[in-house]
Amino acid sequence: MKTITTLLLALLLATSASAIIDPDPDHIGLYFDLEADMFCIDGVYPLEMKDLYLILTNPSFEYVYGFEAGLSWEGLVDVLSVEINNPQALNVGTTTNLIVGFGTPLPTEPATLLATWQVLYLEMEGDVVFFDLHGSEPSTIDPLYPAVVIGDGEVMALGTSGGTSPEAQINWCGSPVDRVSFDRIKSLYR
Repeated sequence: MKTITTLLLALLLATSASAIIDPDPDHIGLYFDLEADMFCIDGVYPLEMKDLYLILTNPSFEYVYGFEAGLSWEGLVDVLSVEINNPQALNVGTTTNLIVGFGTPLPTEPATLLATWQVLYLEMEGDVVFFDLHGSEPSTIDPLYPAVVIGDGEVMALGTSGGTSPEAQINWCGSPVDRVSFDRIKSLYR
């Protein structure tokens, strides 16, 4: 009985620990939840506000000293504000082109929140918005990739958790292949 209880407990812990969408180390992604497992949402209404989280997943280092990331989108939304998850952060970029240094390093977790964008959905009900994550402009490394400062001024490029574009979606929880097909179908009716 003890063995079965122990196995069940281990199984429960294993499933809750694997809730992060990308098991690979040192990735970053866009999510609509703090657990880093919801990159798309359906049923969003016009003029509805949503939080879009920039989350570092499975870091192999203990502290983040800063980061660089850019956000772009396809569709009608307005990015109203960005909040950096460090009270001593200094963003020398813009709301959607983040170049951030931390006065005090941020300890990392399996899902480390770096920033929160507040997004206002402006499309008609059911229309689609796609978000892409990329490097900042200017960038200390290749501007295609987001990056973090991990100590002693070392900048590390990160993979994106989605692995493909788009990184996050509103009102279309399909794959990027579906996106191409959907866009082609929509163009037939224009």
